Amino acid sequence: ASTVAGFIPADAVVYGITGRVLSDIGGATGLEVGVSGATDRYGSGIGTGSGAWLRGITSSPLTYYSDTDLVVSASGGTFDGTGVVRLVVHFAELSLPRI
Repeated sequence: ASTVAGFIPADAVVYGITGRVLSDIGGATGLEVGVSGATDRYGSGIGTGSGAWLRGITSSPLTYYSDTDLVVSASGGTFDGTGVVRLVVHFAELSLPRI
């Protein structure tokens, strides 16, 4: 697995994660995207070829109270270090009103 440290910021209300494979990912036939303890929360069976995409929608908005790592895991093999995937977290932050 590959971990993106602190990908989800503290106190974020997450609606989902989207992504696109920009260049072929080698060594695996699929990807899973999630967080520790729920490694497929945002997607599983995602293709590894250029142009593959994911739209992982949280069934109900989920709040993470501390910076949270995103985990990208290989299925059907082991990552060989090639390829690029671009990931985006969609979230809201609640700010206090100005005085």
